[in-house]
Amino acid sequence: MRGPRFVAWVVLTATVAAAEPMGRDINPGVLGPNALPTLAADAPWVRDELHVQLGLAGQVSTPEGGGRDVSMLVPFRVELGLYRRIAFWAEGSPFELFQYSPETYAAWQPRRSKGITRADVRLGTRVRLWSGAGLLPTSAVRVVLKTATGEDLYTRRFLDAPAYQLDWTNAWRWHLPGATRLEAWATVGFLAWQQGAVGQNDAFTWATTVVARAEPVSISVEARGYVGWVRNDAPVTFALATRVALTAHLDLLVSGAHTVRDPPSVDLQVALRVRVPTGE
Repeated sequence: MRGPRFVAWVVLTATVAAAEPMGRDINPGVLGPNALPTLAADAPWVRDELHVQLGLAGQVSTPEGGGRDVSMLVPFRVELGLYRRIAFWAEGSPFELFQYSPETYAAWQPRRSKGITRADVRLGTRVRLWSGAGLLPTSAVRVVLKTATGEDLYTRRFLDAPAYQLDWTNAWRWHLPGATRLEAWATVGFLAWQQGAVGQNDAFTWATTVVARAEPVSISVEARGYVGWVRNDAPVTFALATRVALTAHLDLLVSGAHTVRDPPSVDLQVALRVRVPTGE
């Protein structure tokens, strides 16, 4: 009996190994849509406020080799702005509720077809370098670190490895008739993530954003993405977001996004944000 059992063990091990992304394959196109998402740009301006934000997000994704998968998250963000120049924040979700389609489950053979898995948390810092005037933009740098809090690759939902992103944002602001303001942001940067024991993948990041503000409402339209150098690592996202100031310290945020590849997905999110002034 030892011989057949040994052969069965070898076959099972080879099957799991074939299904598990390894090395150069650890890229967003063969993982869940929240493993290495494109990050929305941040404005270079910093307000002396504490922001506490909590929301609910739903997703539908169609990863490479799979069918139509669904997931849900509870995204949060806590941000502290100081001296109108520097901001610190933590964002992410404590968990993800997911369900693979039969096609994805057959193609990837993950450990589970549905359930709850640990999600990722990101830590960030944004520093305003200078304020613009005329054609000179307001500029800021942003550093974001993805922690390795997500579950291991057996579920293929998250990348259980660190990543970091460094961005430079330039923004212009124009005052239109009435109380309307128009803003344009241009962001470029660098993203790197660990690919198991074979090194890291590097990517060029970019984002273009237009924001229209007419209090108590603001609307932003954004295109963003990054481009790596292997494969399954070049997502492009188009997003629309609306903010409505319900009170002097409470905002309603509604957003939708469509990522056209790596992997294709549609996201809808609703959140409440509390703003508490920290300056004089």
